[in-house]
Parts: sequence; C-alpha cells; structure tokens
Amino acid sequence: MSRNKRTVLVIEDDEEEDYQSQSQSQTGAQLSPEDKTKLAGIVCNFLLVAESKKIPVKRSDIVKAVLKEHGRQFTAVMAQATDILEKVFAYKVVELESKKNNYILINNIGTAHSDNENTCKGSDAAKIGLLTCILAGIFMTGELMPEGSMKEYLKKLDIDLDSKEVHPAFGNISKLINQDFVRQKYLEITQDTTADPPTREYRWGERAHHELSKKDVLELVCKVYGNNMRPQTWTTQWRVAQGQE
Repeated sequence: MSRNKRTVLVIEDDEEEDYQSQSQSQTGAQLSPEDKTKLAGIVCNFLLVAESKKIPVKRSDIVKAVLKEHGRQFTAVMAQATDILEKVFAYKVVELESKKNNYILINNIGTAHSDNENTCKGSDAAKIGLLTCILAGIFMTGELMPEGSMKEYLKKLDIDLDSKEVHPAFGNISKLINQDFVRQKYLEITQDTTADPPTREYRWGERAHHELSKKDVLELVCKVYGNNMRPQTWTTQWRVAQGQE
C-alpha cells in the first residue's frame, strides 16, 4: 500500500514514452515551407479526430502516424498546427500538466458544454448534462467529493453508480463516470488510503479546468436554486470563481 494519502488511479494505458531515443533514430531532415504546412494540416486533422473522441494525444502518436522520419521537426510543425487550429477552428492546444507530451484541444468559443448542449441530441446531450451536474456538485462541495457523497448525490438524480443494468441514456453508469470521463480528462479520481476502507475521491480533471468557467457553474447552480439567488451568496465558491479569471 502506498504511503501517500492519495494516489491517482490510472485508467488509461501507462505507456512509457521515450522521445529522446525515438528522435535519435530519425534523420531530422529539413522540411520545405510547403512540406511543413502540409504536415501541420495533417497534424490538425489527427488532433481533431482525437478531440471528437475526447481522448488525449501522445507526442509519440503524432510522430509515428504523421511526422515519421521528420520527428525532429515536431516543435516547428506542432507550432504551425497550433496556430491553424486556433485561427481556423477556434481550438487551443493544451499540454497536460499531469502527463507531459500529451495534448488535448480546448474549444475557445465560450463554455464547451453550453455549445454542445444546443447541438447534441439524445444520449450525447444527456451525458453532457450528467457530466455538468457532476462537475457542479464537486465544485460546490469544496472541489473534492468522496465516493460515498458522489453516490448519494447521484441518487438524487435517480442514478445508481453501482448499478449493473444498462441505463437507457447513459449506458454503463460506472464505466461512463469512472472510466470514460476520467480518460477524457473531465474527472480525476484519487484513492484516499487513510480511510477505512480506502475510498475514491472525485475532482475536476484538467480538461474541465480549461473548458469550464467556475463562475458559469456557480451561476447555473443559482438558477437551479431559484429565488433570485446570487453567486456571491456562496462566498467560498465565489472567491474561487473570481480567482479563476
């Protein structure tokens, strides 16, 4: 058992990426401006496809699938791809702090969940709504929610985290929350090993921090409560939201 109080649960493959040895085996051939632009466009498409699945992209994947023998040109090509994605597609390329050389795209046009709820239908819209509720609940409980509290919170939404049945809108609830949302970097799950028995704790993932405005989340909570409640009523959360700006 780890001596640390909390350890991050690894949901995705913990693949060790060795970029130095990889680049040493490549020629580092110079690229013409035209070739560099072409590769940057392919990298954009590669990242956009991954974004549609909400999964991070490894640097090694880009080198292997796109750059190949031009791996040493990664920085220059990635810079151009980043510029194209921002100016043409309104996406910002973000390198994950928790896992170096892993990248995600962030929608620069407002809060992604607000946009998606207007365009998505059926189960996708339902999942976005559930995710928003979960993130709001975590934020309002001090940015950390123990597993027991999460289960009680979801029960109020008529959702059983332990259910083995396939939900008509969400499918496998446990997999969606504990694996899919984690893999997509919307949630982070840590293990509190000091508890008896050890228990999971839920926090916002890196994508959530980039895509969601805590002020918008707080305003949404106020709308749910009604009675003209103002965000400033929640003094702790309001202070955190102000600090995000």
